Amino acid sequence: MSILDEYVRQNPGSKEAYEQAQRFLPSGNTRTVLYWPPFPLCLRAGRGTRLWDVDGNERIDFNFNNTTLILGHNHPKVIEAAEEQLARGTVLGAPTETEPLLAEELLRRLKGAERVRFTPSGTEANMQAIRTARAYTGRDLIAKCEGAYHGSWDAIDISVAPPLDQAGPREAPNSVRQQAGIPEGVLRNTLTLPFNDAEAAVALIEKHRDELAAVIVEPVQRDLPPEPGFLEALREATERHGIVLIFDEVIAFRVGYHGAQGRLGVTPDITTLGKVIGGGFPVGAYASTEEFMEPLAIPEAKFPDYRGPRLGFSGTFNAHPVTMAAGLAVLKELRPPVYDKMDRNGEKMRQGLTKILDEAGINAFVGGMASFFPVIWTTEKVRDYRSAATGDRTISRYFSVDLMNRGVFLLGHPNICAVTTNEDISFTLDRIRKSVETLAPIIEDEAPHLIE
Repeated sequence: MSILDEYVRQNPGSKEAYEQAQRFLPSGNTRTVLYWPPFPLCLRAGRGTRLWDVDGNERIDFNFNNTTLILGHNHPKVIEAAEEQLARGTVLGAPTETEPLLAEELLRRLKGAERVRFTPSGTEANMQAIRTARAYTGRDLIAKCEGAYHGSWDAIDISVAPPLDQAGPREAPNSVRQQAGIPEGVLRNTLTLPFNDAEAAVALIEKHRDELAAVIVEPVQRDLPPEPGFLEALREATERHGIVLIFDEVIAFRVGYHGAQGRLGVTPDITTLGKVIGGGFPVGAYASTEEFMEPLAIPEAKFPDYRGPRLGFSGTFNAHPVTMAAGLAVLKELRPPVYDKMDRNGEKMRQGLTKILDEAGINAFVGGMASFFPVIWTTEKVRDYRSAATGDRTISRYFSVDLMNRGVFLLGHPNICAVTTNEDISFTLDRIRKSVETLAPIIEDEAPHLIE
């Protein structure tokens, strides 16, 4: 029986749910990345490192909602905090006590940051951080790295995964629309930098130094670590020309107690956050100094003569009380020993994967750092978008589906969570070994260059 035949056999309920959903939702769901052929799983529950679908199949999770659930599913402390807030109210229409407590906890971890603004998502945190930088500098142009994702919105949905025949020179990438409907003016105001090429990136910053409001970068681009000197070069160039440096740590904040910036020793002007600080609830935030956040402050005045800030952002669900409570519970659990454990387990997965592939005589790149362990089916050393784009997507998709058949949920950006156990790792590496054996003839047919 083929991998896809076995997938269909195991998941009739998911197939039926998908067919029903197609009647009401484009492609049967509301997140592009959650579709895969022949149909996505329909999940019903999660607890710890385990997931259950509508057919009752149990799988070990190594995706955790694309890195969101750093404490695993339904962590008891998070659920307790959320339920306590739910008993008091969902949204109340005024500030709550927990909002400054979560902000204070974040500021303990971010060097130099003095103020936090909460948003409903990491996308909106990036949107507001960039507008704050534009307001601060009086400039319009922003720069982002090729291959980086900062949310699905016009000004930044550029060159996330450009076709290589449209991407232009590696050292000076074209700015390419990721989606239809992005105006030409957006392209003119978005400069694309190469990731992990300090010399080329700095040259572009120097060329546009009088126009640039901000450079936004993932200090760990999804799960690709920066090469030595890259972030330092961006920091030095932006500081020299009064350009705001924004670190998007929506994902990268999970790599250490002080985030990626603390682990890597480079401090940005603004940090954007999301995912892990919400305990599974929608959340975003950005943090900076009082100086950079000044445009957001409401000037003091005597009642009733007060006016809004120079830069106002509203949002019905900003600092949602349930999210604030859940997020505070997450950060209280995330102490340095927890990160150390995730680092060790991430390394076990990287070493185990490398050994399995070597013994099978298959070339693939196993990378990542801290809790990340991406597998990219290429003979190249992956250091940026273009080298990652050489990965064989057909093999990657077969690998994911075959592991689902074997009880492992491992999609894009595989990661370890705080409650992943040695038993989870041993089970998964055993299943990966069996999957690689199954994939060998497919690799020989579809991607023979990967066979040693």
